[in-house]
Parts: sequence; structure tokens; C-alpha cells
Amino acid sequence: MGAPDLLVTVEAKDAAISPDELVRINKDKDLQALRSAGGAQGLIHAANLGTDLHHGLPVERVEANRARFGANVFPGRPPPSFLAGFLDAIQDPMIVILLIVAIITIIVGAAVPEQRAHNGWSEGIAVLVTALVVVFIAAGQDYNKELQFQKLNKLKDLIDIKVIRGGKQCVVPNTELVVGDIVLLDTGDKIVADGLCVLNQGLVVDEASLTGESDPIKKNTEDDPWCRSGTTVNEGAGRILLVAVGPESEWGRTMALVSEAGDDMTPLQEQLKDLATKISKFGVTVAVVCFLALFIKWLVVNKGWNNDKVNDNGPLQFLLYAITITVVSIPEGLPLAVTLTLAYSMKKMMKDNNFVRVLSACETMGGATAICSDKTGTLTENRMTVVEGWFAGRSYGALPAPSDLPDSALTLLAHNCALNSKAFLVDLETGVIDFVGNRTECALLVLLRKMGLDYVKVRESREADLVKLYGFTSARKMASVLVRDPASAGGLRLYNKGAAEWVLKRCVSWVDGSGAIQPMSEEKLAEFTEEVTAMAKRGLRCICLTYRDYEETDASRPEDFFENPDQVDNGLIAYAIVGIKDPVRQEVPDAVATCQRAGITVRMVTGDNIHTARHIARECGLFDEAQGHVALEGPVFRTMPAAELMDMLPRLRVLARSSPEDKLTLVRLLKGQGEVVAVTGDGTNDAPALKESDVGLAMGIAGTEVAKEAADIIILDDNF
Repeated sequence: MGAPDLLVTVEAKDAAISPDELVRINKDKDLQALRSAGGAQGLIHAANLGTDLHHGLPVERVEANRARFGANVFPGRPPPSFLAGFLDAIQDPMIVILLIVAIITIIVGAAVPEQRAHNGWSEGIAVLVTALVVVFIAAGQDYNKELQFQKLNKLKDLIDIKVIRGGKQCVVPNTELVVGDIVLLDTGDKIVADGLCVLNQGLVVDEASLTGESDPIKKNTEDDPWCRSGTTVNEGAGRILLVAVGPESEWGRTMALVSEAGDDMTPLQEQLKDLATKISKFGVTVAVVCFLALFIKWLVVNKGWNNDKVNDNGPLQFLLYAITITVVSIPEGLPLAVTLTLAYSMKKMMKDNNFVRVLSACETMGGATAICSDKTGTLTENRMTVVEGWFAGRSYGALPAPSDLPDSALTLLAHNCALNSKAFLVDLETGVIDFVGNRTECALLVLLRKMGLDYVKVRESREADLVKLYGFTSARKMASVLVRDPASAGGLRLYNKGAAEWVLKRCVSWVDGSGAIQPMSEEKLAEFTEEVTAMAKRGLRCICLTYRDYEETDASRPEDFFENPDQVDNGLIAYAIVGIKDPVRQEVPDAVATCQRAGITVRMVTGDNIHTARHIARECGLFDEAQGHVALEGPVFRTMPAAELMDMLPRLRVLARSSPEDKLTLVRLLKGQGEVVAVTGDGTNDAPALKESDVGLAMGIAGTEVAKEAADIIILDDNF
């Protein structure tokens, strides 16, 4: 499988499909040309991509493909010029008024002898210099701000992508991708270059950003393998072979047709600009009225026009009064001061690892009165470790040795943790293990290592047996994978893992210490439930690992049976329950206390067990029964009468086993009470709550690209 001799080594000139032809095939979604080339595998040879569907692109081939097919970068706007900013600033209505006033003052001061004798023109020069100074400062600030925003936008557009290179799974920035790369996709991922689906594990893609169609599209390797840049993965997982990057991709062509709009002003900037305009109009009106009143009085006193008294406290003097009123009334520095302040705030927040995507969030966050925070990775370290559990009929206060478990249990453990997961571990040179992907799944992979089991070998040996992947969702609280397995009685085996109390309800059997399967009696279920509750009260996340076998062909089964995970994940056999420790971040209790002193109520919204959530909330200092604080579970929260819920809302501190819909409902209820709500989120399904909140904060490390796109601020280190 994926032997090195599959790699193509011929020269580019010998390729049957040129880079331009490859672009055309991708652009037109020419399925006939793809099939004529022999599908994805044939295309690799015909276009001389030099890659391998199993081992990916050799590291030494990356630069050659980048030179031949282009880099995955999009041409941005040209750098702004100071002159353009100067010309734009000088057209501001307030500046125009000041310039006109200055010119009139200079002319009058120089032309009229009485004014010239007193250097009357100097006032006009002063006004002119003031206006030009404001223009220069505004142009300089806009120039610097534009350069800063371009740098920040590059950071905003930088996404870590999971790929296979040189036979190893690794993470590279999206700008480093090249044609021929094999990209690993999972639920919530953003597709950043055009590719062909070469491994489909229930891959469903949302193409609304390109096509406007709201219905997600199911991908497959035969009839619809085209995966477009700019789209996101709604469900499932898969692998794609990149065939177009940068300007040649679908998103690149779209961006080339759309000129990027400038940065919008924040609400405060708009309000202050409007206020400054109103003050200026009022000042000009007062100046005109004063001039007319004095001029009319002068006409009455002098019984008409008198040339001898024009310069003697006459119309020219009245004009200078009006000019003075106009100059004094124009607050030309007010919007500029706000821009400088917000730019400073952005820089300061960036130093604190908070990347501001929407400038107005700097204003709004300062007025927040409620924070709805995730638990995992935000309040906790997100460095999960399996510390105890129940394995094959016996409880262990610490991890058991491999020799303590029957071989059948070890095999089940290895296959479930390795195949029912898209996460992987990267061993850094420092000796630290870097977690890539879901942190719970990474903890299970570390468990395999401690048991002497190699998850990489399991995946490589069983990759061809994968049938369908059922990804984790907040509603199901579990994930499963269906594989062909010779050890299965019927040919198909389902490996399932998820929240222990949810999974146990679907179990009909359990594996004892000898490896024998026993029926799940009510007494045994109660015993397991007690075990889970005890671990949860110690602050552990409890994951139950199960399996079951299916007949590959069954006439009594509906044709679409395996399309519905709720049908598939039933009749399960439990063989392990693990307790995963995720310590509270050291700085969180002080941060929560600081928020509370500032009058901000911090609430935890989590999908974890209520006992685990309470324990962690107490450690964070945001939950105290003595103060009347309340913890609710999602199912109770969503069925509670409105009047009772509104009465309890001020005391609610923990919402456990919650769904994204529960979080969205909570945000709306709090906003309805007049609260300014900030929400943290990391999952694809958190996007509605992030959008609904006054300030949405997405996790930079654990957050999916969908969550980041919906957020106003990205917390780069996931730290509360």
C-alpha cells in the first residue's frame, strides 16, 4: 500500500496533462476528462504531480510543485500610498471649511490696510497650518493603520492544515500548500484550496459561500469529488488531492473579481463623526447668523452702505468674527482621536494574544456584563490525560498495565481509539508531544502509547477497511466508525465512543475480565452509572468505549440504515470507561475574580457531565452553592417554564450537557435582560451563539475555522 515506486519521477515536459489543462479540468469540473485520465490516481501520473495517495507528497518535491503550479497565496490590495491618504483626508468637509476660512482670512488680512497693519493675515496662516497638520496626521495614521491591518489580515487568513507529507501526518500553514498535497479534512475544517476527494468518510461540504445554495453537498470519489476552496466541512471526514491553489482555485478566481472593500468605521467612530458634523453645521449656522445680525445692525446705524466705515468695525470685521466662530466650532480632531485610541487598543490586545477581527469589539468588550465561557481549553488547560478507568470488568484507580487486560480488550481499545479518530500526535524535538485535533481523542492516543500500542500502524493496516465515519456532534455526544473486520461475526464492526452516561444507555452488553460478553442488567447499568458519577465528581471527563457487529448484507435492513447514526449506535457492547483529567488553568481563578469585581457575571456553558462541570466551576471560583448559585443540565434548561427560567437566570452559573441551541437561547435571554454578552466558542455549532452575542470570542487553537469566521475576537492561546 503506497509503496515508493508509485511516485512519479518523469520530467514535467513529459506530463500528458499540462498545468493549464489541469486548471481547466478543475475549473470546468470536467468529470469525463478526470475519468479518462484514470481518476485521481491516473491524474497523479498524467499531470506529473509526484505524489502518492497514501504517503502524500515527498518533502523534497514540494518546492518543485510550487514553482510549477503556483503558491497558495492570493494577490492582495497594493500597499496604500501616503499621497492617496492625504488627498482623501483633505476632502473631509470640515477640513474643506477650514481651508476656505483660512484662505479668506489671509486674503482679507493682506488686502485690507487696517488688517495688514495688525498682521491680520497671520490668523489665516495659523488656521491653514492647523488644517494641514490635521490632514497630515490623519493621512499618516490611515497609512499606518492600513499597513497594520494588512499584517493582521495575513495573520487572520493563516490557517493550520493537516496534510500527509513523506508518509507522515503533519501540520503546515495554508500558504505552504501546493498542488499534489494530500489534505486531511474533518468536521468544521475550512477547505483552502481546490481538490479531489480521494477518501470519503461521510464527507458533507457547505458550499453556500460559493454557490449560494443552503443545502450541504455530500461528496464522493466517483460522481462528485470536487471540493472547492472557501467552503467548509459540515459533517464527516475525508482526504483530498489538491489540484489548484491560490489564484487558480475557485476562491482565488472569485476574489479576483471582487475588489476588497475598505475598513468600515466602528459605531463610536460613526457617532463621533456624525456629532462632529452636527457641531460644525451648528457652528457655521451661528457664524452666519452672527454675521447677518451685525451686518444688519451696521446698515441700520449707518443708514445704508457707507464705504468710509467698511473697515471700521464694519462688514470685514464681522466676517472675521464669523470666521473665528467657525474655526472654533469645528472639532476636527475628535474622530481622529478615537481612531488613534482604537488602534492602540488593538495593539495592546494583540500583545495579550487577542486578535481583533472586528474593530468595534474593542468598544463593546469594555462594556460587557456577562460572559458565557466554554470549559475545555478556555477555563482548563486542554492538556488531557487518562488517569483512571474501568477496563474489561474491573475498576482501576490508576492506569492498568497491558498485562492486566485480555488481548481482546487491548485489540478493541487500539482499534477504537485509532480508527474512530482523526487526531494525531507530533513528537517535538524538545520531547513534548504536540496534540493535533480533538484533545479528547489525543488523550486516548497517548493512552495507547502507554499501553504499548501503535495507533499509526493500526491506521495504516486498516485504512482500506473504513466504511463510514460518524463524527462527534454536540447533539449526539458520541462518535463512531464503521469498518470491515474479519473478527466481526457479520463482517462489519462499529466502534463507538462518547459521553459515558449517554453511551451506556445504548449498551445491551459488557465485556468481563476474561473477555466474555455479558448481558447489561439493570443492576450492572446502575453500577456503571455510579462509577461514572464518582469519576465526574472528581472533575474527570468520562468517555465510554463500545463496539458492536453488523451483517454486511441484511435483507431486513433499510437501504439507508447506515446513513443514520442514531439507528447505527444502538445495541452496543461496553468494554472500557476512561476518566480524563484536564486541569484548571492556573490563572483562571484570579481572572474570574477580577471579572466579578468588575461586575461581570461569568457562566460556564459546557457539554460535560454536570458533576464534572460543578467540580471545575468550583475550582474556577465561579460557582458557590452557599451564594445560591444554580447548575442546570441542557435538557432541564430547555424544558423549564419561561417564568421560572427568568427568575433563575441571575443565579445560573453552570449549564452542563448543553447543546449549541441551549447556548444560543441563553445568550438571547441575557440580551433580553439588557446584558452586554460575550461568548466563547470553539465548535462549528457554536457559530450561531458567537454571531448572536455582542462580542464573540473564538478559540485560536481548538477552534474550528467556522467558529473563527463567526467571531469578533480570536483568543490565540485559548486562555480565559
